[in-house]
Amino acid sequence: MSRITTLPIKELYRLDSVRELYNLAKVNHETFTIPDYQRGYRWEANIHIEALLKDVFDFMNTNRNIDDRYCLQPIVVTQSSTHKGAWEVIDGQQRLITIYMLLNALGLPTFNLVFESRPKSNDFLAQLIANGKANHDDPDFHFMSEAWAKIKQWLKDKNNQDPGFDLEYKPVLWKNVNVIWYDIESTSREINIDVFNRLNIGKIPLNDAELVKALLLSKIKGRYKDAVELTMRQSEINNEWHRIEIELRKPQKWGFITGNVNKEYDSHIEFLFDLMAKNRAKGTAEQKYTTYLWFEHQVNAAGRKPEAQADMAIKLWGQVKDAYARVNSWFCDNNVGSDTAIYHYVGYLLASRKVQVYDLYNDSFEKSRKGFRDHLRGLVKDTLKGIKLDELKYGEDDDTIKMVLLLFNVLTCEKIADGMYNRFPFDRYNEIAKERRSRGGWSLEHIFAQNSRNPMKDPKAALHWLADTQKSIKNISSVIKTIKNDSQSEQEKSEIDLTKLKVQIEKMQQSHPNTLDMDAFNNLKNKVNNIFGEVDRHPLSNLALLSTVDNSTLNNAVFPTKRNRIIELEKEGRFIPPCTRNVFLKFYSPSDSQPYYWSRNDQDAYLAQIKKMINDFMKN
Repeated sequence: MSRITTLPIKELYRLDSVRELYNLAKVNHETFTIPDYQRGYRWEANIHIEALLKDVFDFMNTNRNIDDRYCLQPIVVTQSSTHKGAWEVIDGQQRLITIYMLLNALGLPTFNLVFESRPKSNDFLAQLIANGKANHDDPDFHFMSEAWAKIKQWLKDKNNQDPGFDLEYKPVLWKNVNVIWYDIESTSREINIDVFNRLNIGKIPLNDAELVKALLLSKIKGRYKDAVELTMRQSEINNEWHRIEIELRKPQKWGFITGNVNKEYDSHIEFLFDLMAKNRAKGTAEQKYTTYLWFEHQVNAAGRKPEAQADMAIKLWGQVKDAYARVNSWFCDNNVGSDTAIYHYVGYLLASRKVQVYDLYNDSFEKSRKGFRDHLRGLVKDTLKGIKLDELKYGEDDDTIKMVLLLFNVLTCEKIADGMYNRFPFDRYNEIAKERRSRGGWSLEHIFAQNSRNPMKDPKAALHWLADTQKSIKNISSVIKTIKNDSQSEQEKSEIDLTKLKVQIEKMQQSHPNTLDMDAFNNLKNKVNNIFGEVDRHPLSNLALLSTVDNSTLNNAVFPTKRNRIIELEKEGRFIPPCTRNVFLKFYSPSDSQPYYWSRNDQDAYLAQIKKMINDFMKN
């Protein structure tokens, strides 16, 4: 059994509330023992010490209420079996020793520290605080000396800048800075060492999820007098916890519901806790452990009686299960007809980063299932307001074009009743989207190459282009092009024989990079591009979604080369959005359109399909 709460720094001096809760005798001041399995003090002055001092200072200067709290990392303890009335520190000794030095430097009351296997550290730390004499002969002494000097100098500098600094800093540290107190009920040194190894050697952090779990499991004890019944209830919660965690770890589900969540989760169930606590951001001083603090506040608000806190803990766990059922229902709506709409609308809104998942979660409580679906449809429509598809241009409206093409893909999948693409794979889309920091993410692929007219200058790249083109057209004997007059009505069709062109490409391909005639190559390249496509290059009608990594492999390639590469990429397991694959397979083109030539007819037909899909959605 473990017990967990938050305590202001002042209570580390005398843990009256903890001792009252545990029916322990009160003491004049607390003693914390640092057991022999702990490593020495190793916090670095310019990293760890300065960070702690600055975090408290930043919190002090925030716009806060008088009762707001800033939480430090947890301190994990158990009642000492070797020192009567003392607390054995399992995790958090670096933090606790630093707090001890800081309290002494500020002249505030403090607790006792006892190093079980390092008695010299006891004497040195006392002398260091008394006379400030540093010693660097021992690693413990060195880091303590550096930490003490840093604390003293930092406080001196702040007081020089602001003579009244101490008057504000002391009460904030004493009353508003908290530690998360995690007391493990154990009388076994072996268990304590195992917990220490799990937290430190295994690098498993005490995150919000672990802390919330400890809080709920410890608080329900107040409702069950029978030990067997309590154990069964705790086991039931543990099993339910495990099942939810396993379900949330399924890649398709997790990738779908966390489409625009930037936080990394060690425990996926913590995402549900964040939803409940409306914890939208992490990383700044005043936001540490805000999810845990929200749960603790709910429990404490129920009153001081153990039974009332137990009832609230049980109620909160029920709300966690409800939260999972709610977000899971968004993912599982794939049975029939319009039920797929919730999946696709939620997925699109999250993937396009137009709505926060926290807002959708709250909205879902206020509406019926049909009302929620209609609400989602309205939110999707809002993302299209003011957009004129005919006027979108590459280089000017890239983000809007990506959003429109994403919706085109999503609506295409939503419309299909059966088949492998009846659900757009948001997990794969979001996985690529989150690669943008490493020059990944999603890009706009020109169906007909945007740089087709630009001359190439690198002979090696030119030879690579020749090889790719030769491979792509070797089985194409001719290309049939439609020639239009000024009124854009069809006039005639022209068949172009490729025999001589293929000979020219093959002959030029034999050249050495040092002897390749680049002028002749670029003339040949222009001739090839004129045969395989002639369109406006930058409007929506010549653009498709493709990952940046895959896009880089298609640069300057002619249409048949791009077409073949798209097919190869999909065979390799790369995610090609369904509408991107469709456009390169000429799915939207007239039935008599040749598959190897990207014409204005193809471009017009592609844009017409995008318009139809979106207009049908807007009118529905």
